[in-house]
Amino acid sequence: MAMKRQRVFRIGVADSRLIKAGRDRTSGVMRYAASRSDWEVRWIAAPEIAQTANETADHAQLDGLIGSIRRVAKVLAEIDHPIPVVIFDSKTAPSASIRIGGCVNIDDAAIGESAAELFIRGSLRNLAFIGVSNVSERPYQDKRLAAFRRTALSAGIPCETFVPPPSKIEADDIVELAAWLASLPHPCGVMAYSDNRAQTVLDACRLARLRVPEQIQIVGVDNEIEICENMQPTLTSILPDFEQGGFLAAKLLDNILSRRVRPRKPVHLTYGVKDVVVRASTQDIKGGGRLVTLAREFIRLHAHERITVADVAAHLNVARRTLENRFRDVLGRGVAGILREERLKRVARLLRDTDRKISDIAFDSGFNSPTHLAAAFKRFAGMTMGEWRR
Repeated sequence: MAMKRQRVFRIGVADSRLIKAGRDRTSGVMRYAASRSDWEVRWIAAPEIAQTANETADHAQLDGLIGSIRRVAKVLAEIDHPIPVVIFDSKTAPSASIRIGGCVNIDDAAIGESAAELFIRGSLRNLAFIGVSNVSERPYQDKRLAAFRRTALSAGIPCETFVPPPSKIEADDIVELAAWLASLPHPCGVMAYSDNRAQTVLDACRLARLRVPEQIQIVGVDNEIEICENMQPTLTSILPDFEQGGFLAAKLLDNILSRRVRPRKPVHLTYGVKDVVVRASTQDIKGGGRLVTLAREFIRLHAHERITVADVAAHLNVARRTLENRFRDVLGRGVAGILREERLKRVARLLRDTDRKISDIAFDSGFNSPTHLAAAFKRFAGMTMGEWRR
């Protein structure tokens, strides 16, 4: 007797790979898809990228779609039959012609609370929020600001606000922003709406000759590595759990396709904060803390070059024992452990963002051999490098 052939669901993912949110959400979708033998996932290029006739025909074969509303709408325009759709963080109401099964959104309140709690733990008694002029971002911004202010006020801390009017071009408000920052009581903890906005805040601080983090401490949102690691000082950032958002979207779409869920109205799910990635822009750099901060900046930039603890001490012109004592006083850890952690973070990024061989990644990240790296990465991540990459 012939076995019944299993149906395969063709799932399209229409999300950006140029930003961390899109890359991580796609990873979450793929993580869920790995548990399904009947899913075939296809990434769909951006609408502005010219597509071949084969790609357009391929869209017509999709059984379900996950992605941002703009990209989803573009794909659906090429399909002449309805398919279930789950969208991410929609800034605008979807067209009535789009059959939305659900929307998976960031918990913006959790982001605002996390930023305020970070500053409160650091004993700051003055806080401020800096927003953007883009009207489409306002629903998210308002929730982050409300939660940030509420958390601050509950701790008895005042909260100032700088939100430019919709007609204002943000790049043009740097002089006004610099004067506003200078007028605040210092030290002050500043939450920027996003990492991009945090760059403008740092430029304004330089214009106003305000020292970061001594007078102004800054936290952004999204943990865009290309921004956070290249600012001087490096930027502390709230990392939403984008990957979990992708996983939830895939699970919801699977339930709709399997008819376990038949939504008459779109199902709304949220995902929260994965981590608060603390960097130099919010660190206390008085006394021994300053030495540790400078050392960590040097390590972050050069750990992959096989520098040693002695190299770090020589760069700062201090005795190795003094450096080790400061690290243990401030962080409760030695310098070697921080060196190893930075190298492993680099490995994790390269595994995620490139298809390079593990042996190449090992040597490029400061490890003497792939075997040494394999053991260290398993302890660091709780899984093998192959599992992490998948």
